[in-house]
Amino acid sequence: MERDGFYAREWIVAEHSGTHLDAPAHFVAGPDLWTADQIPLENLIAPLVVVSIEERAARDHDAQVTVDDLIAWERQHGPIPQGAAVCMYSGWERRLANPVTFTNADSMGTMHFPGFSLEAAQFLVHERQVAGIGVDTLSLDIGPSTDFAVHLEVLGANKWGLENLANLATVPPAGGTLIAAPPKVEGASGGPLRVLAVW
Repeated sequence: MERDGFYAREWIVAEHSGTHLDAPAHFVAGPDLWTADQIPLENLIAPLVVVSIEERAARDHDAQVTVDDLIAWERQHGPIPQGAAVCMYSGWERRLANPVTFTNADSMGTMHFPGFSLEAAQFLVHERQVAGIGVDTLSLDIGPSTDFAVHLEVLGANKWGLENLANLATVPPAGGTLIAAPPKVEGASGGPLRVLAVW
């Protein structure tokens, strides 16, 4: 400020760091799969569905959102809206202050944290036509995944994924709206973003 008369900094940012969006083109090649800048704005403003597996995740660090979890949510709140953002709350954000417990790697280096099951991803993509899914962990897939089947299923259907979400415990399980607007960088495979929920 004293030297230049203004305050400004330069950022060098990895696309997949912090709370961020995975664009469809991140995991699947194809001319019809969107990069982050190509996702239509209406697909980034979505009815918000929060599915909690917190209790199960406390016991099983590789817990998954299952189709049964989604059906149970619908029994209580009604059908998952078409074009929804379906987000998993596992309570994992409480580990964020300690990277060792957040990545939760075992002695062999394999990480352990919750995510979506492939069957749940298929159900949401094909039966409920969601806009995308989100997690409060490092990945849409569970930590020990080696095939990233959930990424391939969701992103391959031109849906997006949100990772490292925070504060889902403060959001109602139904009735909210999610707003996720990544930087509009040409050809980006994703990008850090601030996710908003309103209700």
